[in-house]
Amino acid sequence: MSQIVKLLLSLSLSGSILAVLIFAVKPFIKHKLSKSLQYYIWIVVLLRLTLPFSFETSIINRIFYGNQIPVVATSQEGVQPIVGTSKNIPNSNPLLSVQENVANGVYNGDNDHGRYFQDLFNQYAIYIWLLGVIIALTVNLMGYVRFLKYLKASNILATNRENEMLAILLNKRRNVRLARNRFINTPMLIGIVRPYIIIPDIKFNDKQLKNILLHEIIHLKRFDIAVKWLTMIVSSLHWFNPLMYFIRKDINNSCELACDEAVIKNLSPAEKQDYGDTLISVVALNKYPSGILQVTMCEEKKGLKERLLAIMHHTKKSKKIIAFSVILLGLLIFSALYLGAGVGTKKNTPPNVTYDLSEISKYKTPYVGDNSKVSVIVNALPMPDNYFKQQYISIEAEDKPYKLNVFYEAKKGESHISEWPIVGHNNATYSNMNKNALVLFCMIDNLDEVTFAFRDSASDGKLDDSKYDTSFTITRTSIEKQYGDISKLASKLDLLQDALSKL
Repeated sequence: MSQIVKLLLSLSLSGSILAVLIFAVKPFIKHKLSKSLQYYIWIVVLLRLTLPFSFETSIINRIFYGNQIPVVATSQEGVQPIVGTSKNIPNSNPLLSVQENVANGVYNGDNDHGRYFQDLFNQYAIYIWLLGVIIALTVNLMGYVRFLKYLKASNILATNRENEMLAILLNKRRNVRLARNRFINTPMLIGIVRPYIIIPDIKFNDKQLKNILLHEIIHLKRFDIAVKWLTMIVSSLHWFNPLMYFIRKDINNSCELACDEAVIKNLSPAEKQDYGDTLISVVALNKYPSGILQVTMCEEKKGLKERLLAIMHHTKKSKKIIAFSVILLGLLIFSALYLGAGVGTKKNTPPNVTYDLSEISKYKTPYVGDNSKVSVIVNALPMPDNYFKQQYISIEAEDKPYKLNVFYEAKKGESHISEWPIVGHNNATYSNMNKNALVLFCMIDNLDEVTFAFRDSASDGKLDDSKYDTSFTITRTSIEKQYGDISKLASKLDLLQDALSKL
C-alpha cells in the first residue's frame, strides 16, 4: 500500500476515534462546560486529522507498523546453503505493477483473485484518493468563487452610521469593510485577507446593529474563517470518511455557540435578551451551501433554540469548572498524541551494510546453474535482518526465465518478529533484499529472477516451500529500470559499491 495512503488512513482512524469520544461525552458536558472549550476541542481533532506527528510507540503507529525491532544486517556466519530443487514461489512484487505481476505469472495460483484485487487496490488507491480530493476541493472552491461574485455584484456601501459604529467597536485597529446586500437575510463575515462584514439591506436599530457587529467581530478576532477553511480542507482530504460530515456540522454549530458566549459574557440580562431578539430577527430563511466558507450570525432555525437556551442559561463558570475544562482539554491533547498516526519508525531506516565485493566477485559466473559458485555467492550476502538465517536455495535453470530462490527461516530461539508478514518498501528487510538482488544479478549473468522467501519458524531440516508464506520476487528488468545496464556495475566494483550505498 502507498505510504501516503497508509498515513492518511491512520490519521483518519486516529481523528475518528477522538471524534467518537467527543460525541460520547458531549451529552454530559454540553450544558456544564464553556462553549469555547467545546469549540476548541474540535480544533484538536482537526489537527489530529491533519498533522502526521506521532511518537513511535503510539497506538495507531503500532497498529499500522507493529512494534518493529531494530534491524542489523549480519553475515551468514558460515551457514552453508542446501541446494535443492523446488518450483519458484511467486509473490506480488511491490516494485512491479499489477500488469507486470500478471505477465510474470504471480497470480496463477490465486484462485479467489484475492491477492490480485489487493495488489490492484494498492496500486491505484493513491489515485482514487487524489481524484476524490480534487473533486471535493473543486466543488467547494467553485461554490465559494460563485458566491463571492454573486455578493460583489450586489453589495452596496454601508451607511456612515454603520461604518462609524464598526470603527468604534474595532477601536480602529482592523481594516474590515462593511457592506449591505439585499440578497442575503442574515449577517455574515467572509474573507481572510480582506474580510467583509455583510449585513442584509434592511433597517436595524442601534441595539440590533451593535449586536450584529459584535458577533461578527468576535468571529474575526477568533479567526473562525480560518478554522472554516481548515475544516473544509480536512474534510476534502478525508472525503472517504463518513464521520467527517458530522464533525464538520458540529464544528460549525460549536463555533456559533462559542461566539454567542463571547459576546454575552459581560452583558446584563436585558442586553442578553436584546441579543437573543437580534438572533431571532436575522435567522436565515434558507441554509447556505456548506462550501460557502463564511460565518453567518444565525443560519438555521433548527439551531436557534439551542443558542437561545444557551444565552438564557449562561452563567459565569466556577473555578472548579474552569480547572476541569483545562484538565479535559489536556486529556484530549494527550489522547491525540497517544493515539498518534502511522508514520513508521526510525527502525525502518535501512542499516549501513557492507559487502566484500572483491571476495564475492571471485565466484562470478555466467550461469545460474553453476550450483557451487551460486551457493558461495548467496552465502556471502548479508542477512536481510538479524532475525532470519538463510538455510536453502533452489535453482530453476532448465527454461527461461532462469530463477534463483533463496529461503530464509527464523533462527532457533528467536522470539516472534514484530512485523510479520514483511510488507512495504520502507521496510529495512525489503531494502536489504533489494541490495542482495542487485549483487546477485551482477554476479550471475543469466539470472532473470530472484525470489526471497521467508517463514516465521525454524525448519526441520527439509525444504518445504509451502511453509514460506511471505516471498518477494525481484526481476532483472525491475533492477535495470533503476540502474540501466547492470553489466557495467558488474565489471566495475566501485560503481556497484556506490549503487549499493544509495539503495
